[in-house]
Amino acid sequence: MQRKMFVALAGSVVVLTSVAVSGFLVLGGPIGGLRAEVTVDNADIGIPGISKMYEARLLNQGPWPIRVHYCAFVDDTNSPGTMVAYAVERWDQDSRSWKTIVKASGADFCKPYPLGIVRANLKSRLLWPGQSLSTGEEATAARDGFNIGDRARFVIFPGPEGSSSGVATSNFIIDEHRQTDEPLRIRH
Repeated sequence: MQRKMFVALAGSVVVLTSVAVSGFLVLGGPIGGLRAEVTVDNADIGIPGISKMYEARLLNQGPWPIRVHYCAFVDDTNSPGTMVAYAVERWDQDSRSWKTIVKASGADFCKPYPLGIVRANLKSRLLWPGQSLSTGEEATAARDGFNIGDRARFVIFPGPEGSSSGVATSNFIIDEHRQTDEPLRIRH
């Protein structure tokens, strides 16, 4: 009887230690097990020249759960949703570095705004192996700062607000641009 109780207790300690270690991976070192993927879907969102929506997903492909931070919100249609903090970057050939074009992270992340988010709360949870969280879809090619032929990528920030550790998607080519001179006003 005591041996069974010891085995059960030892197993619990291993699980709790694994969860603590996986939490450390997000906050303090390499982000083991997390991978970012980008998907592109065709859509008609009413912006002339734009036919694609981009979305990045943070996936846990490791053997342990990893604590991630995200925004739980209710939008202006009273629908619930979630999204992780992210940036969209453009490759600058002259400086040979990635330049931030969109920053949906930091102090402005997960805040209500008109015609978008009505209520928002920063939360955290364990992302179990095989689970994912999304940035939500956006019309990346319509953003100011991108031109046809530019290379772009998403960087997802799974850590707490202000954390600089990010997981980047593979890069993709911008192959369309909006056909209007009016500035685009998209807010997250």
